[in-house]
Amino acid sequence: MTVVDSQWHWYPTAFLDAHIGRMHGPRAVRTAEGYVYEVSPDEVWKYDRRFTDLDHQVEVLDGAGIDMAVVSVAAAGDVNDRERAEARDLCQLLNEELSRAQAAHPGRFAGLAHLPLKHPDLALDMLEDAVGRLGLRGIYLPGSIDGMSVADERLWPVYARAEELGLPLFLHPTRSFREPRVTPYKMEVTIGYMFDTSFASMSLIVGGVLDRHPRLKIVHPHLGGALPYLHGRIDVYRGKGWWPGLDRPFADYLRRMWFDTVCNQPESLSLLADLVGPSRLLFSSDYPYWSTRHGIDLVRKVIPDDQVAGVLGGNAIDLLSPAVGAECTPASPPVPD
Repeated sequence: MTVVDSQWHWYPTAFLDAHIGRMHGPRAVRTAEGYVYEVSPDEVWKYDRRFTDLDHQVEVLDGAGIDMAVVSVAAAGDVNDRERAEARDLCQLLNEELSRAQAAHPGRFAGLAHLPLKHPDLALDMLEDAVGRLGLRGIYLPGSIDGMSVADERLWPVYARAEELGLPLFLHPTRSFREPRVTPYKMEVTIGYMFDTSFASMSLIVGGVLDRHPRLKIVHPHLGGALPYLHGRIDVYRGKGWWPGLDRPFADYLRRMWFDTVCNQPESLSLLADLVGPSRLLFSSDYPYWSTRHGIDLVRKVIPDDQVAGVLGGNAIDLLSPAVGAECTPASPPVPD
């Protein structure tokens, strides 16, 4: 059985080093343990070797029996709030580093292209480079683009090209709920992130992006945020004509997406599996933030035995390009059946 972790995070030291010496956030400082990365005075992250040491991450993959990880730089990889030139340079740096990770450990990592989506013309050029020259296997899509909706028409050419290339877009939450009623209570990461991606996916649906691009591959993290639990409510307002042209049940659109399994509630995973079917689920751990073993155990606990192999890896191999499937040979002890 091939096991693929579809939400895995690595922070290249070159990216963090590029933020050393800045007068304001985001900025980084080296420490004895690794790095401190300050987004703002009320959002500070500590990155030790679990986040930055690629060889150590391979050891973690081996220890968990995971053959391949789909890699991005999480919310820190969203640089759309920077000026055009800086956003371009940082995305290029990240793409080069992710390509290097793929080359250094063949078959173990599938890197996601980080793009300056606030500048769609630049994003298109960089997408061609990321896929053609660097060999990256998907696209990292923040939940919002420096306040701009992911359904904005300026991004449609990017989606059209991703559809042509067959590249999946992996949504990830970003900094969207930065306000006094949220941040003092540490609610942005815990629940704000879930609504950030829920707004993103819903806007792609009601904004017509999925109808315009029916072969576009969207992966929604964290069990789809709030949408699997609210699709019935959304359909009430669809029936009132709030979104002309949206003539199919909202759940039908959810069944066209893929969802990663990062959660801590078996009943939530069970609900989503019943709604969209196990073939749309991708095992994910959210390492280094969450436990790899917990994620695997959760899938085995909830998913029927005859569907476990698909959720743990087969579905991801089908979703990613054939080249990834060919490269993903078991390099660690398989998870026992």
